[in-house]
Amino acid sequence: MVDKQVNIAFSIGKYVNEVVCDVVPMEASHLLLGRPWQYDRKVTLDGLANKYSFLFKGQKVSLTPLSPKEVCEDQLKMRVKRE
Repeated sequence: MVDKQVNIAFSIGKYVNEVVCDVVPMEASHLLLGRPWQYDRKVTLDGLANKYSFLFKGQKVSLTPLSPKEVCEDQLKMRVKRE
């Protein structure tokens, strides 16, 4: 159940943005960019490559998923921070 919202500033490389997010109880540290964000930025999804593309300040930005190795490294870092 969503009972709170928060304004989150984030950056991916040179891309910087701020979004309003719903807060739900879960053990994760991922930012899920949903349909409103995609619609507002005219995002194009390449389903086969699992890549999101859009223009930001006249430059094309492509967001791609982490590799399995990067996911593992990220999870290890999160575990160390929790402990």
